[in-house]
Amino acid sequence: MSQFEEMLSAYIDGELSNEAAAEVEAALDVDPSLRDELEALMAADTLAKEAFGDMLTDPIPASLGAAIRDADLVGPANIPSIPRGFPGWLATAAACAMLLIGGAGGYVFGTAQAPEVASRTWLTDVADYHGVYAGQERHLVEVKANEATHLVTWLTNTVGTDVRIPNLREQGLDFYGGRLLVAVGKPVAQLMYRDREGRVVALCLIATPTPRDGVDTQTIGEFELVTWGGADANYVVVGDEGRGDLEEIARAAATQV
Repeated sequence: MSQFEEMLSAYIDGELSNEAAAEVEAALDVDPSLRDELEALMAADTLAKEAFGDMLTDPIPASLGAAIRDADLVGPANIPSIPRGFPGWLATAAACAMLLIGGAGGYVFGTAQAPEVASRTWLTDVADYHGVYAGQERHLVEVKANEATHLVTWLTNTVGTDVRIPNLREQGLDFYGGRLLVAVGKPVAQLMYRDREGRVVALCLIATPTPRDGVDTQTIGEFELVTWGGADANYVVVGDEGRGDLEEIARAAATQV
């Protein structure tokens, strides 16, 4: 693990000095894998806050506090023990926090599959959405191509960055419309195209203060994804694995967005 990966949690929580935060941001500018790690941590943080925010602010029952205060403070193997000499009230609070975290963790890992969520990025969410919508006919898009002006205005206002519809007819693609997605807790614009064989190719974008440098190609499930960064957004073209023209499509789209 790099020094910057160790600093990401503190960066998200605003606990770094201005100088350290600037160092992390400089590393994010040049390291796509570090940006992916940041997005995954932010997604996990959002999930935890949504799932357990109320639980962690509930008052601790007096009987539970007394039982914890009087018990031997030996935590589970995966939780650091509490140093001897802590004031009684502080030890009690720490132990309660351990119990809450342990119980919440069991719920998340056993029921909500948090390990999977923590490792996800916006690209894995986009690939999942593509697997659902690419097979649709009547409901391929939420707003059709004949309402392109409304679509652009709506997505731009919702996503928080300019949305433009590239003309990809020279690449054999006809524009059908678009829809709004949610990935790692953030709005994502999805523009849908079909080729002459009816296969669907999507262009998606998400606003970010740290756009990706360069072009990257990867495969997720049955789909190939070509990603790049713009002024204040990350973009991806997604289509069937092995179709062979997605990089060409991405290059054409990049000149128009």
